[in-house]
Amino acid sequence: MSSATPAAERFTILCLRCDRPVIARREWVGREVYCPHCYSVIRVPEAPADGRPVQADAPNVSTRLGFNFACPRCACLLEANTGMSGQLGTCPTCAARFHIPYLHGRSGRPQKAELVEGGVADPTPLHAYAASGHQAPRIVRTDGGGAVIECPRCNAHNAIDADTCAACGAPFTMEAAATVGKLRRDRRAVGSLTLGIIGLLAFPLMLPAAAAVWLGLGSVMFAGSDRRSVLAIVGLALGLLSLIGGTVFWYWQLK
Repeated sequence: MSSATPAAERFTILCLRCDRPVIARREWVGREVYCPHCYSVIRVPEAPADGRPVQADAPNVSTRLGFNFACPRCACLLEANTGMSGQLGTCPTCAARFHIPYLHGRSGRPQKAELVEGGVADPTPLHAYAASGHQAPRIVRTDGGGAVIECPRCNAHNAIDADTCAACGAPFTMEAAATVGKLRRDRRAVGSLTLGIIGLLAFPLMLPAAAAVWLGLGSVMFAGSDRRSVLAIVGLALGLLSLIGGTVFWYWQLK
C-alpha cells in the first residue's frame, strides 16, 4: 500500500519571504515549518476551500522554550523547543520516528514522545549518529594505511576506537550517547558521593550514610560492569564506612 499523501490532503501555500509555492498537508495547519526554498519559518494557514494557493501566516512571535526529552525507542536525550511540539522528528541515534512532545501546562515538563508506527526495527545502530545520514561519523583512511573517525560536528580526527570526539565531545557510540537512564545513574552517583561525605562527618546520625548506600547501590546495580560510576562506588564506600562508625558509636553510648 502506498504511503503517499492523497492530493485532497495537500494544498499550496506561498512563502512570506520568497513568495514561492510550498506544498503543505492539512494536518500541518497551525504548525511552523521551514520553507524549502529560502529556509525562513512560516506558519501553515487554514486550507482554502477553492483549492487556490494561499499566503502563509507569519510565525508565532512568542518566546520559544527549549527542553530535552527522551527518544521513545532508545531513550537518548534529544533537544527541541515549543515551536516544534507536535511535529514529526527523527532520532539521530536509532532513526525512530516520533511526534515531538508538548510541555505539561502545570509542571512545565515534556510529555512522553509518541513513537510513529513503522519505525526502524532493532538492533539499534552502534554509532550514535549512524542513522542520520551525512551526520554520521566517517571512517577516513590515513596516508599510513590506518583509519580514524572524522567527527561530523567539528571534522576533527579521532582514534578508530574512540567513543567521543576529543575536540568537541560529540558521541560516536551508544555507550557515549546521553540517555535518560545514564542521566539518572549520574544523579544517583553524585547524590551518593555527597551524602557519603556528609555521613562521614556526621556519622552518629547514620541517616545520610544510609541514603548514600541506597543511592550508590541504585547507581551501581543498574549499570553494566563497564559503566559503573566511580562516584557511586566512592559514595557507597563512604556510606558503609559511616554506618559502621555510627553503629560503633551508638554501641558504646548505649552500653
